[in-house]
Amino acid sequence: MLHAARRRPPPPLPAALAAAFFASKPHPPLPPPAPQIVDAAVSRCPSDALALSFFLWCARRPGYFHPPSSFDRLLPAAARLASRLGTAPALLRELQGLGCPIKPQTFLLLLRLYWRGGLYLLVLDLFEQMPLWGFQPNAFARNVILDVQLRTGHFAESERCFRDNLSPNYLSFAIMLTHLCRAGNWSRARHYFTEMLQKGFLPGSASLTAVFACCSKLTSAMWTCMIARLCREGRLDDAYRILAKMVGSGSPPTVITYTPLLKGFLRAGMHDLASELLGSMVSAGCSPDIVMYNVLMDCMVKARRYDDALDIYMQIHGRQIQPDAYTLSSLVRVLQLSSYERLLPRIPSLIRHSDTSYDLVVCNSVLSALCKSGFPTDAIQFYFDMIEKNIRPDSYTYVSLLHSLCQLEMVNHAINFYRSTAMRDPESNSYVHATILCILVRQGRNLMALRILREAVRENCALDAVCYTTVLHGLFQARLVEEACRLFDQMKQLGMASNTCTYNVMLRGLCRTRDICAVKQLLTEMELADVEMDSISFNTVVVFLIKSRLIDSAAAMIREMLNLGMKPSAKTSSLLSQSVGYKFVLEDNTTTTVESDGSDSSSDLL
Repeated sequence: MLHAARRRPPPPLPAALAAAFFASKPHPPLPPPAPQIVDAAVSRCPSDALALSFFLWCARRPGYFHPPSSFDRLLPAAARLASRLGTAPALLRELQGLGCPIKPQTFLLLLRLYWRGGLYLLVLDLFEQMPLWGFQPNAFARNVILDVQLRTGHFAESERCFRDNLSPNYLSFAIMLTHLCRAGNWSRARHYFTEMLQKGFLPGSASLTAVFACCSKLTSAMWTCMIARLCREGRLDDAYRILAKMVGSGSPPTVITYTPLLKGFLRAGMHDLASELLGSMVSAGCSPDIVMYNVLMDCMVKARRYDDALDIYMQIHGRQIQPDAYTLSSLVRVLQLSSYERLLPRIPSLIRHSDTSYDLVVCNSVLSALCKSGFPTDAIQFYFDMIEKNIRPDSYTYVSLLHSLCQLEMVNHAINFYRSTAMRDPESNSYVHATILCILVRQGRNLMALRILREAVRENCALDAVCYTTVLHGLFQARLVEEACRLFDQMKQLGMASNTCTYNVMLRGLCRTRDICAVKQLLTEMELADVEMDSISFNTVVVFLIKSRLIDSAAAMIREMLNLGMKPSAKTSSLLSQSVGYKFVLEDNTTTTVESDGSDSSSDLL
């Protein structure tokens, strides 16, 4: 039929019918189209306009993205359509007449399509149309126009376009560098290369190659940039060879040049080569700075060489180099993870007598280390030091303080602090609320946990499923089944989505009551909520079925577990083996089977 349509063009599709087709939302939603199907439809479409409309319609499907080959397949039809219509406004009106909505995505796809096809005048025309349709060009659109202007030799216009972009990204600089180097405009290329480094963008190998081919003499900064990029890409051998060329060219390496190489060698486990490189650096009269020392300490900590990390810190102290916040963070990790935990309480004093300003991240790491290492009193005192230094606490600060109060058995103080400070802080997240609830449940104060949760709900705090699950667990532990069920219903009424862990807590609690109807209802809700049962869920229900003398149902569920790749727990296996007429068999330590002599015929629960 498609071939016949080619020989005899069909009558034009009414605009209203086309609009209804493109605006329709199929129910249920269609699966994303395959690129092969899209390419075949585009190739056989009798109308260039319909081919482009279909292409744009596919791009609007959720989860579908056109591969580059699909753009190339559409290009002949799109080019013929553009040649026939002539201008961007005419092209947009044609698409709109076919029911294709004109959205920002439409412009971006058309820009990419015609840019790949080399129709640069149409690309510029489309870009100018975006504000007229109420859309602001994004970074991708601006980079496309930048590339088009440079390809067509409009360097002055491209510089204006670059400056109009208030947030140029890495690709913006790479485009400028590539075209300026090709044109041999080294002065402008050097300007953008320097600005690129100042913005924190590290050029890729292709950009660096273009820059190096353009300039006559490489500066120390350019050599250093090349070495850093190669190290980031894991090409340590190439980076080492570039360093040798740098030295041979008469350009002296700096500590900034050596730092990424040392970091790469240490993280790759090449400690001997790192030591040799460090020795040659010092012999050349280049001394490590605080950044290099921080890198060395961090690498030693990650390699669990804590004594070496402490030696590096002592070198910093001996050379009277002022440590920074990163140095202190590394030192805290060394003391916490090594056998020098007893020295951790000295850290707050070190901070108080230091001229360095430490941020919240460092203070939180110190506070957490003191709490986890068994120094709650020092942690609390350090919290007051933070407040005196006007460092505003966050959720991680509150959590460490609550745990420290709990270690000192000052739970009432923890509750008062939570109610007066942590709960009132709008920046507190669910981690803080879950922490106080978990502390109360572990202390057996389950009704207090329920009261605190309800207060948090009234205050519109940022609660999550973990908070509710923690309280539900405590209520079931205290045999407060009705309270737990009411809380679970309240959780659903508030629109809080329950996860597998929440349902597992509810399953365990209801199974202990031997209420078959309640268990069946909960399993039904779990299925309707599309929450999958895990190994804990299956084992909980199997144990409940066995204790309820529903042995056939338990065996059926175990078979389903095995089909899903799960294994029964030791308790489940033992209970089933003790049941009449069943034995639990393990074959080759990998295959689990359930055998029955058929003597039991209980009704199935599910």
